[in-house]
Amino acid sequence: MNKLLKLVYSNKVFAIFTLIIQVAFIVAFIVGISNYIRYLLLLSNLISAIFILIEVNRHEESAFKITWIMLMATIPFFGWFFYIYTHTGIISKNLKNSYRNAKNAVDRCRPDDADVIRKMEEEGRSASLAKFISRAGANPVYNNSIVKYYPLGDDMMEDIIFELERAEHFIFVEFFIINRSSYMWNRIVDVLVRKAQQGVDVRLMYDGMGCLNIVPKDYDKEMQRLGVKCQVFSPLQPLLSTYQNNRDHRKIIVIDGRCAFSGGINIADEYINRIDRFGHWKDTGIRVYGEGVAGFTEMFLTLWYTVAGIYEKDFERFINCSRIHSFPNARGYVVPFAESPLDNVLMGRTAYVDILNNAKKYVYIMTPYFVIDEFIYDAMSYAVTRGVDVKLILPGIPDKKAPYCLARSYYKDLFSIGVEVYEYTPGFVHAKTTVSDGVRAIVGTINYDYRSLYLHYECAAYLVNVPQISDIEADAIDTLSHCRRITRHEYSQYPWYYRAAGRVLRFIATMI
Repeated sequence: MNKLLKLVYSNKVFAIFTLIIQVAFIVAFIVGISNYIRYLLLLSNLISAIFILIEVNRHEESAFKITWIMLMATIPFFGWFFYIYTHTGIISKNLKNSYRNAKNAVDRCRPDDADVIRKMEEEGRSASLAKFISRAGANPVYNNSIVKYYPLGDDMMEDIIFELERAEHFIFVEFFIINRSSYMWNRIVDVLVRKAQQGVDVRLMYDGMGCLNIVPKDYDKEMQRLGVKCQVFSPLQPLLSTYQNNRDHRKIIVIDGRCAFSGGINIADEYINRIDRFGHWKDTGIRVYGEGVAGFTEMFLTLWYTVAGIYEKDFERFINCSRIHSFPNARGYVVPFAESPLDNVLMGRTAYVDILNNAKKYVYIMTPYFVIDEFIYDAMSYAVTRGVDVKLILPGIPDKKAPYCLARSYYKDLFSIGVEVYEYTPGFVHAKTTVSDGVRAIVGTINYDYRSLYLHYECAAYLVNVPQISDIEADAIDTLSHCRRITRHEYSQYPWYYRAAGRVLRFIATMI
């Protein structure tokens, strides 16, 4: 039922509808029902040509351009009609304006991180990516922070409950998936409601698509009656607007400005291996103490006020309170950053490419989905050619067949440049973790695929020289011990039609 509802509420229904119209036009043309059909098809071709010209001149990733151009050139009526639908939308434009206003308001409270960046450079640390995140994304660089790394959701669960119980002032919770019937959520929501009744400012935001059919339709109102401020990001409205494509895929918990959790872990029992879905569920997360918590607070408030359309006059108290929870003797740097489809800054892709381009010894990557553009592929090739050991860890048991088949279609290309590919035999890898040379890492929600890199709202933390990077490295090595390495010979044994299907799926890779 859940899959059926997601289909009904998705753009796939619209696509099928317009394809049916396309077929009807073609049939009418063949049987000669109307003398006007040929003129309508001619008009359709002319409209397609106009939109192809528009698309060629758009500032957009080339893979998206190619997909649209091929659709409009080969399936004229469906192509341009679907193009108009996906490139317009009053709601999308209103959301963009609201996001810009919220971002500007929150940014005015951001600390000046020039001294922190200067300190990075004095220590001989590469500050180029940190500068980019700070200047292009307005996400400050923090020191005086302590990080804890979780190699499994199972490990993170109890710490979340412990920290929530300690809350005195405010709790911010933002997740893509919240399963109301899960053991995990019931433990968390029990604390949230109790804290709200004690006077703690508790705010909850969840994604309309991610929580479809696993929370009631009016669950936000139910939570508000219990004292929890609640908003649904992008509630589903069939065929109304393509902003439904841009999901809130982030996972954030902020407590009193002193503590923040993030990573790939959603609130459902498979993420803590309480139930078995697709074998053992491998996921990762982090907890941050100290000044770096402010970065996650800023991210939450920006999207919270974007959805609300308004912001409180004294909201900066939430951001500034992280300064009193400083750890002056802490090593390393924490750079929380957000990815948004409402600006033209590709934070996630730039971060991953920078890690690959500046690696000296190794880069280990864990991701559930692998659908990359030429920038990441070229960065991988550049790294391997320089002698960098690049290892890619993907699921051994997939959660979705089409993205899995599509990811495997890249294996041959990866073999050709020397990237080692591994599949996690115990089950499903949902972690989004990249670690390099024992000194740099990214942990967050950003997959190596088009949806995360271009379409969704995402978040992550770029970590430099924090002691816990050794834990991330150790976890990657341990995970590799539970993987099988995929060889060129093994790939050649996949059925020819399976390999062909993956190549065909690349045609619509930007839409999967």
